Formats: sequence, C-alpha cells, structure tokens
Amino acid sequence: MADSPKERTEIVNLDQIMTDQQIKEERWTFTALSEAINTKENCLIWLAKRRLIKNSCKCINCHQPASFISHEQGIDGFRWLCLDCNIRKSVRDNSFFGGSHISLLQLIQLIYCWSYDMPLDNIIHETKIYKETVIAYCNFCREECEKYINRHGLLEIGGIGDNGEPIIVEINEPKQFKRKYLTCESCWVFGGKERHSRKGFLVEIPDNTKASLTEAITKHILPGTHIESRSIAAFANIAKIHSGIYSHSVVKQQVHTTNVEKLWMRAKRLLRRQFGSSTIQFSTSVNEFLFRNSIGDGHIFGAVLIAIAEDYVV
Repeated sequence: MADSPKERTEIVNLDQIMTDQQIKEERWTFTALSEAINTKENCLIWLAKRRLIKNSCKCINCHQPASFISHEQGIDGFRWLCLDCNIRKSVRDNSFFGGSHISLLQLIQLIYCWSYDMPLDNIIHETKIYKETVIAYCNFCREECEKYINRHGLLEIGGIGDNGEPIIVEINEPKQFKRKYLTCESCWVFGGKERHSRKGFLVEIPDNTKASLTEAITKHILPGTHIESRSIAAFANIAKIHSGIYSHSVVKQQVHTTNVEKLWMRAKRLLRRQFGSSTIQFSTSVNEFLFRNSIGDGHIFGAVLIAIAEDYVV
C-alpha cells in the first residue's frame, strides 16, 4: 500500500462504496467470488465496498479517526487502532460477522451458497465449516430476509396502481400444511398474489374461519384492491369489509388463481426441505420463500447482501 498505517483511516476510498443498485446488478460465480476475496485484505475491501463492515472508525475516547493497521495474529489480518489512545477495535465491530471466529472468506462463501439455495451438505463441503455453524448462519440469513420484507412492506400487496386502476390480487381458500416432523400437527396457510407482478404473501392463520380470513386480508391487502377468488362462501363478505375498501369478484376455477396456486406449490417445496418444526421457523421459512420470490434468482445474492447491510448499518 502507498499509504503508511498512520495515514490509512479508510479501507477504500469513499467513491468506491457501492449503491444498492450496483450491488444488485453484480453477477458472481462461486469461483470468481472466491478469487476476489482470496486474501484477508481483499475480503475486507470487498466487504467495505458493499457496506457490510465499517469503512472507517473513530476512537471512542478521543473521537479521532482510527488507523487501519495490519494485525497478523488476528483472524482478519487487520484491525482498527487509535495510535494516540492505544484503543483497538475489530474490523467486524457492529457487523453481521461480529462475534464469530470463522474466517470472513468462509462466511462470504456461506452467504453465497445459501443465497443460491444449495443443499446443506454442499454448503458444508464448499465452505469447510462445521454443520452446526452452517445451520446457525443459514438461519441468520433467513432472519435477515424476514426483517427485510417487513421493513419494506413486502407482505402488503395490491392497492391502486400507477395508472389509477385497482391492482388485481388473486386469493384462494386456506390450505392445511403438515409440518415435516410433527405429522399430527398441521397449520392453516392463506395467501394472495398480484396478477401482474412478483409480489405475494403467504401467512399462517389460526383457522379457516371468516374472522381469520378477514383479519389476514385487511393486514396484507391494501385498500382499493380488486380481489378475485373462486369461492363464494369463504369470501362472501369481502366487498363489505370496512364499508367497502375492496372490490371483489368470483371467477371460475379453471381460469382462476393459477398464480397463487403456483406460489403455494413452490413454497411447499421449500418448506418440505426445511429442518425444524417450530412455529417461528415455519413463519421464517415462509418469509424466506417470499423474499426469494420477490427478487428472482438472478439478483438473489446481491439482495441478501443488501438486506444484511440495511440491518447492520455500519
């Protein structure tokens, strides 16, 4: 590096920090990613550019910029140090990677593998991380996706479109889903899908009564929506909810709800593969699917990185 340790107070220049759009548009293969982060310093540069670790750090004592210095004994190879106060801080401070003793290279690879929905055994093989740790970080990634869709209101669909017309949302009767390891226990899942976009929702409801359906509809479908269903009995009162905030029509089965049916079928494939059976894991797994569905495969790795960066503002 041209700069001396005293002068280097940033990992990268500010003009190298990437926007969400730039991150989302990146296309990585596992090989190319591994080559880009093949040294400890390259890992830190890669993460700092994407706002996943601090690019600079101030001393908590004197509030002056700390120096980014080599620390060969440490797992990350560098650390923050105030040369006046001798106060040290990890480069992982307040980040998604804080508190872990796994190398940053391995954790980045794990996020990549999870983003592309690799089987657990494949992730373990590619990253050389113990199974229990891989499971834990896969769950952390799921939680970040769940937080993202809640922050951005992705579980609320419909409303009035940019053209001033009601957005069409297709809904279907609730489905019973049996948990994989508790075959005697099942839950009710209700969903909806915008006809002309990727947006949709799937939520667990306590039962299939009109009261539960009405609560789910008003929570997840915005006023002004035109709702289409195939059932008259289950959804007879939609147009009367809150004095008419929705319009509603019933259509024939053979031409109705293809989109929401496909949404549920794809979700079931993911849910069947998920380990664990608690209510929390079930809802988090559903939200993982909805996150993936809203993004599309091509942008998924960048979208997961953005979700993490939003939650851990460094």
